[in-house]
Amino acid sequence: MKKLYALLTAALMTFTLAIPAAAVKHYDPAVGHITTDGAPEGTVYTDILVKLPTDDDNYTDFTQPPEVCAEGAESGHPIDISAESEIARYSENGYVSLSLHHKKAGTLCIYPDEEVLKMSSSSSASCDLIDLSIAYGAFKAAYVDGSGNILGVTSPSDTEYSRDTPYGFHTDGSSLTFQRHGAHPRTISLIVAGTTLVLISLPLITGYVLSKRKKRIKPAANASEGTKK
Repeated sequence: MKKLYALLTAALMTFTLAIPAAAVKHYDPAVGHITTDGAPEGTVYTDILVKLPTDDDNYTDFTQPPEVCAEGAESGHPIDISAESEIARYSENGYVSLSLHHKKAGTLCIYPDEEVLKMSSSSSASCDLIDLSIAYGAFKAAYVDGSGNILGVTSPSDTEYSRDTPYGFHTDGSSLTFQRHGAHPRTISLIVAGTTLVLISLPLITGYVLSKRKKRIKPAANASEGTKK
């Protein structure tokens, strides 16, 4: 029975490890929070670039300019970014402005400490940051001034996973990090594999332990009957 108890304890620990991955705070993957470090002097906002082909169904010539928003507001005052600005015309190596050229991109709001870009996404027509990364690959970011001039462009993004931060992007000079909320897929795979192994092994080991007990009980019972005779 000690082996059985040890096995049940291991199974319980496996499920306990799986709980934090599923019970973390939920963040909407269609909402991107953009924070910036090491931006060139004169930068007014950071624009996310995506490798969106001009013949893609979601491509459009121009959406709307970013807005400077007060803390907590969902809209504000548009800045002077037009379809003729450098950031709107940028297409180096196929990368274009996500907020200015994707049909499902909402207005990029520029807050004092961050920027927020919301994609129009639903269960029937999903178009969140995860979908974009799968469809178009790595992101880039452009540092833009108040007239739409590009002051610098980062290298392609690296992806980091965290259960403590929302979906979004963080720039640090020439580097860009795509922040995905939640546990790393490798961690989730290990938890699932471990849980599956325990569930498969449990009936086998339980049967083995019970058969051992029966073998020990049977001779003892026979000996007891012999004594009575």
